[in-house]
Amino acid sequence: MNPDRDDCVEHGSEPFIIESDADVAKHATGLQDAKSKGVLAIDMDDVLCSTNQTIVEMHAELFPDKANPPISIDEFEHYLYWHNRGWGTQEETVDMVGKLYRAGLMDRPKLLPGAREALTKLKDMGYSLIVITARSEVQREGTESWLEDNLPDPKRAVVSHKKRTKHEVMKQTGAMLLVDDSAENALAASKAAEPPRVLLFGNYPWNAEIVAPGEAHPHDKLIYIDCEECGHLPARHQRRQARIARGWLPDNVSRVSDWNAVVEWVEGHERGENKL
Repeated sequence: MNPDRDDCVEHGSEPFIIESDADVAKHATGLQDAKSKGVLAIDMDDVLCSTNQTIVEMHAELFPDKANPPISIDEFEHYLYWHNRGWGTQEETVDMVGKLYRAGLMDRPKLLPGAREALTKLKDMGYSLIVITARSEVQREGTESWLEDNLPDPKRAVVSHKKRTKHEVMKQTGAMLLVDDSAENALAASKAAEPPRVLLFGNYPWNAEIVAPGEAHPHDKLIYIDCEECGHLPARHQRRQARIARGWLPDNVSRVSDWNAVVEWVEGHERGENKL
Protein backbone atom coordinates (compact mmCIF):
# COMPACT_ATOMS: atom_id res chain seq x y z
CA MET A 1 0.00 0.00 0.00
CA ASN A 2 2.40 2.60 -1.18
CA PRO A 3 1.28 6.21 -0.50
CA ASP A 4 1.67 7.02 -4.13
CA ARG A 5 1.41 4.22 -5.37
CA ASP A 6 4.40 11.07 -8.95
CA ASP A 7 8.87 20.41 -14.15
CA CYS A 8 7.80 21.44 -16.64
CA VAL A 9 5.41 24.07 -17.95
CA GLU A 10 3.78 27.21 -16.76
CA HIS A 11 0.58 26.32 -14.96
CA GLY A 12 1.17 27.73 -11.49
CA SER A 13 1.42 25.58 -8.40
CA GLU A 14 -1.99 23.89 -8.46
CA PRO A 15 -1.92 20.25 -9.61
CA PHE A 16 -4.25 19.18 -12.38
CA ILE A 17 -6.88 16.68 -11.27
CA ILE A 18 -7.68 14.52 -14.27
CA GLU A 19 -10.93 12.63 -13.79
CA SER A 20 -12.74 13.10 -17.10
CA ASP A 21 -12.11 13.69 -20.78
CA ALA A 22 -13.17 17.29 -20.22
CA ASP A 23 -10.35 17.73 -17.70
CA VAL A 24 -7.90 16.24 -20.18
CA ALA A 25 -9.06 18.52 -22.98
CA LYS A 26 -8.77 21.51 -20.66
CA HIS A 27 -5.22 20.87 -19.51
CA ALA A 28 -3.35 18.47 -21.78
CA THR A 29 -2.70 20.90 -24.62
CA GLY A 30 -0.62 23.12 -22.34
CA LEU A 31 1.74 20.47 -21.06
CA GLN A 32 4.40 21.11 -23.67
CA ASP A 33 5.36 24.01 -25.88
CA ALA A 34 5.94 23.85 -29.61
CA LYS A 35 9.71 23.48 -29.17
CA SER A 36 9.49 20.56 -26.73
CA LYS A 37 10.87 17.20 -27.82
CA GLY A 38 8.11 15.52 -25.84
CA VAL A 39 6.61 14.98 -22.40
CA LEU A 40 8.27 12.69 -19.85
CA ALA A 41 6.02 11.46 -17.03
CA ILE A 42 7.67 11.06 -13.63
CA ASP A 43 6.32 9.17 -10.62
CA MET A 44 6.94 10.77 -7.24
CA ASP A 45 7.28 8.32 -4.35
CA ASP A 46 10.60 6.44 -4.45
CA VAL A 47 11.42 8.03 -7.80
CA LEU A 48 11.81 11.63 -6.69
CA CYS A 49 11.75 11.06 -2.93
CA SER A 50 12.64 8.25 -0.51
CA THR A 51 9.13 7.55 0.75
CA ASN A 52 9.45 3.90 1.72
CA GLN A 53 12.74 4.44 3.58
CA THR A 54 11.00 7.20 5.50
CA ILE A 55 8.17 4.81 6.31
CA VAL A 56 10.69 2.27 7.63
CA GLU A 57 12.08 4.89 10.01
CA MET A 58 8.64 6.10 11.10
CA HIS A 59 7.38 2.53 11.54
CA ALA A 60 10.04 1.96 14.20
CA GLU A 61 9.04 5.20 15.92
CA LEU A 62 5.26 4.77 15.82
CA PHE A 63 4.78 0.99 15.92
CA PRO A 64 7.66 -0.46 17.98
CA ASP A 65 5.56 -3.45 19.07
CA LYS A 66 4.59 -4.43 15.52
CA ALA A 67 7.95 -5.86 14.47
CA ASN A 68 10.88 -7.34 16.37
CA PRO A 69 13.42 -6.76 15.00
CA PRO A 70 12.27 -3.53 13.35
CA ILE A 71 11.39 -3.78 9.67
CA SER A 72 13.97 -2.92 7.03
CA ILE A 73 13.63 -1.60 3.50
CA ASP A 74 14.77 -4.99 2.19
CA GLU A 75 11.54 -6.50 3.51
CA PHE A 76 9.34 -4.26 1.35
CA GLU A 77 8.81 -7.00 -1.20
CA HIS A 78 5.31 -5.86 -2.15
CA TYR A 79 3.80 -2.42 -2.70
CA LEU A 80 0.75 -3.51 -0.67
CA TYR A 81 2.22 -3.33 2.80
CA TRP A 82 0.02 -6.04 4.31
CA HIS A 83 1.97 -8.54 2.20
CA ASN A 84 5.12 -7.60 4.15
CA ARG A 85 6.29 -8.28 7.70
CA GLY A 86 5.37 -5.83 10.42
CA TRP A 87 1.96 -4.61 9.29
CA GLY A 88 -1.01 -6.87 9.97
CA THR A 89 -4.42 -7.18 8.37
CA GLN A 90 -5.57 -4.90 5.57
CA GLU A 91 -7.66 -2.90 8.03
CA GLU A 92 -4.76 -2.56 10.49
CA THR A 93 -2.43 -1.51 7.69
CA VAL A 94 -4.79 1.19 6.44
CA ASP A 95 -5.03 2.53 9.99
CA MET A 96 -1.24 2.48 10.37
CA VAL A 97 -0.70 4.34 7.11
CA GLY A 98 -3.21 6.95 8.26
CA LYS A 99 -1.16 7.44 11.42
CA LEU A 100 1.98 7.82 9.32
CA TYR A 101 0.36 10.62 7.33
CA ARG A 102 -0.87 12.36 10.47
CA ALA A 103 2.65 12.12 11.93
CA GLY A 104 4.08 14.09 9.01
CA LEU A 105 5.00 11.50 6.39
CA MET A 106 4.57 13.99 3.54
CA ASP A 107 7.21 16.33 4.96
CA ARG A 108 10.01 13.89 5.76
CA PRO A 109 11.13 12.01 2.61
CA LYS A 110 14.48 13.11 1.22
CA LEU A 111 15.15 13.96 -2.41
CA LEU A 112 16.74 10.97 -4.14
CA PRO A 113 20.36 11.39 -5.24
CA GLY A 114 20.71 12.81 -8.72
CA ALA A 115 17.03 13.68 -9.17
CA ARG A 116 17.43 17.45 -9.28
CA GLU A 117 20.41 17.28 -11.64
CA ALA A 118 18.70 14.77 -13.94
CA LEU A 119 15.48 16.77 -14.21
CA THR A 120 17.50 19.88 -15.02
CA LYS A 121 19.46 17.94 -17.64
CA LEU A 122 16.31 16.55 -19.26
CA LYS A 123 14.71 19.99 -19.42
CA ASP A 124 17.90 21.43 -20.90
CA MET A 125 17.74 18.66 -23.52
CA GLY A 126 14.34 20.03 -24.55
CA TYR A 127 11.83 17.81 -22.75
CA SER A 128 8.75 18.84 -20.80
CA LEU A 129 8.34 16.99 -17.51
CA ILE A 130 5.18 16.19 -15.58
CA VAL A 131 4.76 14.51 -12.22
CA ILE A 132 2.00 11.87 -12.20
CA THR A 133 0.89 10.89 -8.71
CA ALA A 134 -1.85 8.80 -7.16
CA ARG A 135 -1.74 10.92 -4.03
CA SER A 136 -5.15 12.08 -2.91
CA GLU A 137 -6.55 15.58 -2.57
CA VAL A 138 -5.91 15.34 1.18
CA GLN A 139 -2.19 15.07 0.43
CA ARG A 140 -2.14 17.82 -2.21
CA GLU A 141 -0.76 20.57 0.04
CA GLY A 142 2.02 18.37 1.42
CA THR A 143 2.94 17.15 -2.05
CA GLU A 144 3.15 20.66 -3.48
CA SER A 145 5.08 21.89 -0.45
CA TRP A 146 7.65 19.10 -0.77
CA LEU A 147 8.13 19.75 -4.49
CA GLU A 148 8.51 23.47 -3.88
CA ASP A 149 11.12 22.89 -1.17
CA ASN A 150 13.10 20.24 -3.00
CA LEU A 151 12.59 20.97 -6.70
CA PRO A 152 11.87 24.69 -6.84
CA ASP A 153 10.65 25.55 -10.31
CA PRO A 154 7.99 28.07 -11.31
CA LYS A 155 7.14 25.88 -14.29
CA ARG A 156 5.86 22.67 -12.75
CA ALA A 157 2.93 20.46 -13.75
CA VAL A 158 1.54 17.89 -11.31
CA VAL A 159 -1.13 15.53 -12.59
CA SER A 160 -3.20 13.38 -10.23
CA HIS A 161 -4.46 10.35 -12.11
CA LYS A 162 -6.86 9.31 -9.32
CA LYS A 163 -9.27 6.75 -10.83
CA ARG A 164 -7.37 6.45 -14.09
CA THR A 165 -4.30 4.33 -14.69
CA LYS A 166 -1.01 6.08 -15.27
CA HIS A 167 -0.73 4.81 -18.83
CA GLU A 168 -4.19 6.22 -19.59
CA VAL A 169 -3.09 9.62 -18.29
CA MET A 170 0.10 9.29 -20.32
CA LYS A 171 -1.92 8.84 -23.49
CA GLN A 172 -4.21 11.72 -22.61
CA THR A 173 -1.33 14.09 -21.85
CA GLY A 174 0.86 12.97 -24.72
CA ALA A 175 3.65 11.65 -22.48
CA MET A 176 6.20 9.59 -24.40
CA LEU A 177 7.49 7.53 -21.47
CA LEU A 178 6.95 6.93 -17.76
CA VAL A 179 9.60 6.73 -15.05
CA ASP A 180 8.06 4.67 -12.23
CA ASP A 181 9.24 2.34 -9.46
CA SER A 182 6.08 0.21 -9.52
CA ALA A 183 6.26 -3.24 -11.12
CA GLU A 184 2.47 -3.28 -11.05
CA ASN A 185 2.22 -0.03 -13.02
CA ALA A 186 4.76 -1.34 -15.51
CA LEU A 187 2.82 -4.58 -15.99
CA ALA A 188 -0.49 -2.73 -16.32
CA ALA A 189 1.01 -0.45 -18.96
CA SER A 190 2.21 -3.48 -20.93
CA LYS A 191 -1.40 -4.63 -21.29
CA ALA A 192 -2.57 -1.40 -22.92
CA ALA A 193 -3.62 -1.45 -26.57
CA GLU A 194 -0.59 0.73 -27.33
CA PRO A 195 1.88 -0.02 -24.50
CA PRO A 196 3.93 3.05 -23.55
CA ARG A 197 7.61 2.84 -22.71
CA VAL A 198 8.16 2.45 -18.96
CA LEU A 199 11.52 2.95 -17.26
CA LEU A 200 11.24 0.79 -14.14
CA PHE A 201 13.18 2.85 -11.62
CA GLY A 202 15.46 1.69 -8.83
CA ASN A 203 16.86 -1.57 -7.53
CA TYR A 204 14.06 -1.97 -5.03
CA PRO A 205 12.77 -5.19 -3.45
CA TRP A 206 9.18 -4.29 -4.40
CA ASN A 207 10.03 -4.15 -8.11
CA ALA A 208 12.64 -6.91 -8.24
CA GLU A 209 10.11 -9.28 -9.81
CA ILE A 210 7.31 -8.90 -12.32
CA VAL A 211 4.98 -11.88 -12.39
CA ALA A 212 4.79 -13.11 -15.97
CA PRO A 213 1.44 -14.18 -17.44
CA GLY A 214 0.49 -17.61 -16.12
CA GLU A 215 3.03 -17.53 -13.27
CA ALA A 216 0.75 -16.25 -10.51
CA HIS A 217 0.23 -18.62 -7.57
CA PRO A 218 -2.93 -18.65 -5.41
CA HIS A 219 -0.86 -18.14 -2.25
CA ASP A 220 0.55 -14.91 -3.71
CA LYS A 221 -2.70 -13.26 -2.64
CA LEU A 222 -2.30 -14.20 1.02
CA ILE A 223 -1.34 -11.37 3.35
CA TYR A 224 1.91 -11.84 5.26
CA ILE A 225 0.43 -12.83 8.62
CA ASP A 226 -1.81 -15.48 7.00
CA CYS A 227 1.06 -16.78 4.89
CA GLU A 228 3.22 -17.02 8.01
CA GLU A 229 0.51 -18.74 10.04
CA CYS A 230 -0.09 -21.34 7.32
CA GLY A 231 3.61 -22.03 6.83
CA HIS A 232 3.70 -20.76 3.25
CA LEU A 233 6.51 -18.21 3.63
CA PRO A 234 9.38 -20.54 2.53
CA ALA A 235 7.55 -21.54 -0.66
CA ARG A 236 6.64 -17.93 -1.35
CA HIS A 237 10.28 -16.95 -0.98
CA GLN A 238 11.35 -19.70 -3.39
CA ARG A 239 8.83 -18.56 -6.02
CA ARG A 240 10.02 -15.00 -5.64
CA GLN A 241 13.69 -15.91 -6.01
CA ALA A 242 12.94 -17.99 -9.10
CA ARG A 243 11.10 -15.06 -10.72
CA ILE A 244 13.92 -12.67 -9.88
CA ALA A 245 16.44 -15.09 -11.40
CA ARG A 246 14.40 -15.32 -14.62
CA GLY A 247 14.22 -11.54 -14.77
CA TRP A 248 11.20 -11.44 -17.09
CA LEU A 249 10.12 -8.00 -18.28
CA PRO A 250 7.35 -6.94 -20.67
CA ASP A 251 8.66 -5.72 -24.02
CA ASN A 252 7.79 -2.11 -23.21
CA VAL A 253 9.68 -2.06 -19.88
CA SER A 254 13.35 -1.22 -19.32
CA ARG A 255 15.09 -1.19 -15.95
CA VAL A 256 17.02 1.90 -14.84
CA SER A 257 18.93 1.79 -11.58
CA ASP A 258 19.04 5.52 -10.82
CA TRP A 259 18.64 8.99 -12.28
CA ASN A 260 21.92 8.83 -14.17
CA ALA A 261 20.57 5.75 -15.93
CA VAL A 262 17.34 7.59 -16.81
CA VAL A 263 19.30 10.36 -18.53
CA GLU A 264 21.50 7.79 -20.28
CA TRP A 265 18.42 5.94 -21.56
CA VAL A 266 16.92 9.15 -22.99
CA GLU A 267 20.25 10.05 -24.57
CA GLY A 268 20.35 6.57 -26.07
CA HIS A 269 16.86 7.10 -27.45
CA GLU A 270 18.02 10.27 -29.17
CA ARG A 271 20.85 8.30 -30.77
CA GLY A 272 18.35 5.73 -32.01
CA GLU A 273 19.56 3.00 -29.63
CA ASN A 274 16.52 2.84 -27.33
CA LYS A 275 13.03 2.52 -28.78
CA LEU A 276 9.81 3.88 -27.33
